[in-house]
Amino acid sequence: MKRFGRWIAALIVASIGTYVLAVIANAQFVIGAHNVPVSLSDRLNMTAFDISNMWLYLAVIAAAFLLGFAIAALVKRFVPSLARAAYPIAGAAALGMVLGLMYLQFQTVPISGARSALGFVAQVIAGGIGGWIFAKVLGAPAKPAMA
Repeated sequence: MKRFGRWIAALIVASIGTYVLAVIANAQFVIGAHNVPVSLSDRLNMTAFDISNMWLYLAVIAAAFLLGFAIAALVKRFVPSLARAAYPIAGAAALGMVLGLMYLQFQTVPISGARSALGFVAQVIAGGIGGWIFAKVLGAPAKPAMA
């Protein structure tokens, strides 16, 4: 049960970390797409607004990570040489898959900062970093209880 709890905690931390990185990237790509000068304070304001309001994307990321990391855990058992890279690859693939499925469903990508090739890659990199976060949290040794 302790192991399951750590797995869920790692999933939550990785999802939140990826969400924050992905939304920051999204906001900057959206601002940059308009080719108008935007002050730093306006960039920070828009980014903070997006982080506080794109919560549905957090749920989508968490669901994609749940599936991706479960598959990665199975792959690690059968291909031990992939153990170090399994979760970052799974995180990147999960974000790429989510964006691809969004396009298939809506005929556009609702994450507007991911509509360009570079924006898409930024989202996938955020997913890879989320996989790295997941692996670090999952692999962190438990702190001994105070007596």
